[in-house]
Order: sequence, then structure tokens, then C-alpha cells
Amino acid sequence: MGNLYSKMIGEKKCQFAVIGCGLKGRGMGWFHALQLFNGECPSAELTDVVEPWFLGGGKDSQGGIAFAQEVVAEMPGVNFHADVENLFQKEGVIKLVLIAGRTSDNPKLFRQAIKAGASHILLEKPGAPTVSELEAMAHDAKEANVPVFMGFIKNIATYVTGALEINKINAGSKVTLISRNGYKREELAECFSRNSEGLLKNMAIHELALAAQFFGMRADNITHVSLDNPENCECLTLDGFTDFSKIDFTLTNSSGTSVRIIADRCAGDGSCAIVTDTTGKELYRRELVDDATKEVVQARLAEHPDWFSYLLTQEPEYKELKQRCAASAVNNKYPDAVATIDIAIHALKLAEYLTPILQSKLTAS
Repeated sequence: MGNLYSKMIGEKKCQFAVIGCGLKGRGMGWFHALQLFNGECPSAELTDVVEPWFLGGGKDSQGGIAFAQEVVAEMPGVNFHADVENLFQKEGVIKLVLIAGRTSDNPKLFRQAIKAGASHILLEKPGAPTVSELEAMAHDAKEANVPVFMGFIKNIATYVTGALEINKINAGSKVTLISRNGYKREELAECFSRNSEGLLKNMAIHELALAAQFFGMRADNITHVSLDNPENCECLTLDGFTDFSKIDFTLTNSSGTSVRIIADRCAGDGSCAIVTDTTGKELYRRELVDDATKEVVQARLAEHPDWFSYLLTQEPEYKELKQRCAASAVNNKYPDAVATIDIAIHALKLAEYLTPILQSKLTAS
């Protein structure tokens, strides 16, 4: 119904393709596709979905059968593909590709999307497994004249923009960015395995992107890294994977700017921004899901208890990001506050720079 309504109202739109869909209630790509299909982004029309596994090698698996029944059948009028090759048969239209596959697959999917004729790309975080791979992707996009928007939704979230405003008008104030996951201790081994790139490149990459975009943090201008609360830090090796289960650190750069970042895998889903003055007094504290939206989110979670909770706690931001990118593609300008691929590169550089430093500080503490 969403796509039909979009065609009826006749607004100028960009065609949207989602690459890397995943299963209903579990895949981030699926949730992006659902919002687009339902017409929640007025400047976008979902035309294509690419799912390499469940429409390819895993087509006859239990997941493949579920994909056919719960995704393909529930999005009539959308073209589904097992690969990127047949995307965008129509010429002369704005073609925005959202890449939400596994991080390790992103470089290949990215280049395939450009070859298929993408005019714009919205790339989910962190973009690529390594700095060198993401830098090569940025080079390829520039050569093809394809703008790249990054899927760092916290950069446009109101809890962050509010903190930035308070920080700006209070000299000497300090911002703390907090990210929480809802894993149980006994689930950490699986978490480390599934997110083998590490906490800083995965969970906390949002906060590092914020540090890069709004606080000027760069791997080559950090002058001090401190563990503010060593008791709130832990590095474990589980089933051969070494990573942080939680970390709490402050970055200071050569300009004297500081920002504190806290990430905890086992603290319950959520994100928060805090601003304190020079005495430590709180000037601002706001959650991603605040009191004004808590009832709506709880109702949505009750409506879909089998969906991954983060899809619903971040639902408005996912929608807003796609709409900003689609509208900007239509109007041929870069969307406000949306992270560039250069910011993503700086965030990855920070992650690669900080991981051994923080591990060494934890060993010494």
C-alpha cells in the first residue's frame, strides 16, 4: 500500500534498493525495506531488494523458506534479487542503494552497486572491516561521482543534538556518550564471535563517529587517553576472541577538546548523552528513548516481541536518516548532519588506534 500511495501522490522520488535484507524482525536491511515499503519516507520508493543468501545458496534452508513467506510475499510489487547484477533496469532515475550486509561483504557489494548504476549509496556502519578497505571504497565512489551517506543514526538523534547545543553554550563543559547493549554474560562468547571486528568497530563505532564529526577527534591528534573508571572496563578472551565487554574512556585532542565514551555490552539496550560543567554538575542528560517516547516504544515492543528490540528503539532515527538521504538525493545536495564516508574513515582509524592502547591500559591497571 505504501508504494502504491507514493506513486499516486506524484512527488519526485528516488528509487531505493536495499542490499542485504535478512529475515523478518531480525535483519536491519529488512527493517529499512519495511519502512520504505510502507511509505514512511516520502522522498523514496522501494523498488528492489537484494538478498544473496536467502535467495541464493540458502534458498532451500529453513531461513530461506521463511524469507519467501514472510518477506517476499509481504512486499508485493518489489523486485527481489539474489545478486546485485540486475538492479536498476530503468535509466535516467535517481537510484539510491542502501547496503546493510555483513561488514565483511560491504566492499564487494559497494563496488557491485556502483557498477549496477547506483547514483547514491547509503552505507551502514562501520562501512568496511578496515581503514584501508573503506579508503579504497571512498576512492572508487569519488571516481564514479557517487555520493556516499553513512548510516550513523546517532548523528541525527535528538538526544545527541541537544547535548551538542548545551555543550556549545557552556564553556568548559564535557560531553559523555553512553552506549548499552542487552547481552547476558553467558551470551558474550557468541557476541564476540558474531562481532569479531571488536566493540570499538562495532558497538561503539557510533560514538567514535560522533567524536570525529562533532569534537574533531582524529587518530593523529589525540594527546591523551584516560580510563575514567577502571572498574567499568573489562577485556576478555572467549572462545578465541579477545574484546571488551565494557569500556569507559576519555579522549583529549591537541585543541584541548575532550569527550568521554562509555560502552557496555551487558547493561540493557539504550544510548544516553550527558553534559557536565567544570565542577561535575550535570547540565543535561537525555536517553535515546526518553520519557516522551517510552510509551510508544514499549507498545511497539509489545506488538512485536519477536523482533530485535533495537529496531524499534531506534525506529524514528532509521526513518529520518533515509528520508534525509532520499530528499537530498532528489535535491542534489548533501543531507544535514549525516556522516560522510570520510567521517566513517576517521571513526575506524580511531577504533584501530585506540584498541591496543585501551587493552594495554587495562592490563597495566
